Parts: sequence; C-alpha cells; structure tokens
Amino acid sequence: MKSVPAPARALNDPFSDLLTFHLRRASLIAAADLGERLVDLSLTVTSLSVLLMVEANAGVTQTELGRALGIKRANLAPLTATLAARDLIQRDPTDGRSHGLRLTETGLGLADLARRRVRETEALLSNRMAAGEPEALAALLVSLRTSMRDEPHAALETSPLR
Repeated sequence: MKSVPAPARALNDPFSDLLTFHLRRASLIAAADLGERLVDLSLTVTSLSVLLMVEANAGVTQTELGRALGIKRANLAPLTATLAARDLIQRDPTDGRSHGLRLTETGLGLADLARRRVRETEALLSNRMAAGEPEALAALLVSLRTSMRDEPHAALETSPLR
C-alpha cells in the first residue's frame, strides 16, 4: 500500500513586511531567469553588465567601470581579460598605464543578441504586472539605488549593477 504524502503545511511568512527580503527575492528570480537565457552565450549577468557598460561608454577605463558597476579591481581584471580573450572587448592605451575599453565587432554582435535576451526577461516580468506598474517600479528602484549610491556600504563594492 502506497503512503499518501501529507498536505503541505502553510508556513508563516516572517518577510511579508520586510522590503529588503522582497527586493532580494525578486532580484534573485529575475537574475536566475536572465542567467538561464545567457548560458548559451557563455555570459553571466555580471559579464553582460560589463559588456553593455563598455558598449555605452567606449574608452572607459577599468577603474571607471569598476566604480560604476561596484566591482572590485581584483574581480574586474580577470573578467575583462576573459572578455578580451573571447575577442569581445579591446584595450586601447590611453595614458601610460591606463587602457580604454571598447567592444570589438564580435562584442557588438554579442551585446545586441544578449540585449534581446534581457528584453525577454523584461517581458516575462512586465507581463506579470498591471499597466504602468513596470515603469513605476523601475522609477522607484532607480530612485532608491541613486539615493543609496553614496552610502558607505561594503556590500556595494562587491555587487554588480549598483
């Protein structure tokens, strides 16, 4: 005789009024979906953020890029080296020790394809919201991120896309 599994017990939600947890869980869901869409492109959400930032700011230095994305130099250097080895970005000397980064033709093509994947995730999220909510949420998140940008939080230094 087969045993019948007990019905799932409804657990109390200690997070219902904690904005931090809602932001984190929503972020994890969105990042996981996007990450799955980028696997066949051999990109991560972080490497894509670097690719798109370099595309939008040709000539950006690694120092500027790290500051803008909140990625430590020790983490950014191997990431840009990997992208360069894949012929996605090119380093152009600017002044002595600094190099400006720009996308190669291959990088531009991959950035365009990856941007389409981002739009697929965006559509997945937007389709679960009422009219006007995606724009309102984006505005709120930008406002929150902008207002907290200069706060001295060590976690911001290790989190991409701050």
